Amino acid sequence: GKDIPGQASLVFDVVLLDLHNPKDGIAVETQYVPESCERRSQTGDFLRYHYNGTLLDGTLFDSSYSRNHTYDTYVGKGYVIAGMDEGLLGVCTGEKRRIIIPPHLGYGEEGRGKIPGSAVLVFDIHVVDFHNPSDSVSITVNYKPSNCSVLSKKGDYLKYHYNASLLDGTLLDSTHSLGKTYNIVLGSGQVVVGMDMGLQDMCVGERRRVIIPPHLGYGEEGVEGEVPGSAVLVFDIELLELVSGLPEGYMFVWNGEVSPNLFEEIDQNQDGEVLLEEFSEYIQAQVDSGKGKLAPGFDFEKIVKNMFTNQDRDGNGKVTAEEFKLKDQEAKEEHDEL
Repeated sequence: GKDIPGQASLVFDVVLLDLHNPKDGIAVETQYVPESCERRSQTGDFLRYHYNGTLLDGTLFDSSYSRNHTYDTYVGKGYVIAGMDEGLLGVCTGEKRRIIIPPHLGYGEEGRGKIPGSAVLVFDIHVVDFHNPSDSVSITVNYKPSNCSVLSKKGDYLKYHYNASLLDGTLLDSTHSLGKTYNIVLGSGQVVVGMDMGLQDMCVGERRRVIIPPHLGYGEEGVEGEVPGSAVLVFDIELLELVSGLPEGYMFVWNGEVSPNLFEEIDQNQDGEVLLEEFSEYIQAQVDSGKGKLAPGFDFEKIVKNMFTNQDRDGNGKVTAEEFKLKDQEAKEEHDEL
């Protein structure tokens, strides 16, 4: 045509951007693997990882680091391009690897955004953590005292120290830095479900590591500014004190025999009606004398008000002798009715 005369010799200056073969699979170059690698990712796991994405000539097209947020996804399930789905299998937490993906396992002939059509992709990834939705809490006992006969159970009042971190070692929180213990009633919903599980069957002086998957921790949302979404949490715990709780369903128990004239004793002015003030004073006196015990770790006024409300069956703010029943009497009546 007009541009190239007949019989002309042609000179092409070529820069090779990339090349691939339609038969190519992904290429994986392992850059770093932690010494401790107890588990490798498999199909169905949920990964959090950072990445830099470039073309073969080094042109950067995307980076999770620039967003200051990990990329979070299930692997082996088709949520990411086929080459990445395959390249994220078999990784360890903390591992760094390079995944080279041919276009037919990437964005194909069309490309996407800053990615040209038919481009070979290079992802340098760093695995932050991963878990499986079927995972439960993992408990490793690091130290157990020789005398370990009293074990924590639901309803016990516990005082403990902890260091909380992510799987990569990033420290999130520590009671040691605050100079005071963390105090809870076990199984009462005061901590995440995974911590309630991790503190079960523990004795005073015991130290253990509790690893909590996000569905038993702070979930997909995390805690803004404190805990990333979908993060696996690591708690190093030392139990310092244990106060035995009451049987489930009880907020107060007697340490000895119950007086047969209990209502009359509570009804100080003998008018046949017990007010909240009378009830509260009587319960306080029983606790102070050691004749009764309240569930540990709860607010006294809230417990007593709850006990009083249970007795005040018509809700008029007064308890009569006809309304007044002990818990075991209530249970027996319910049983008899059945």
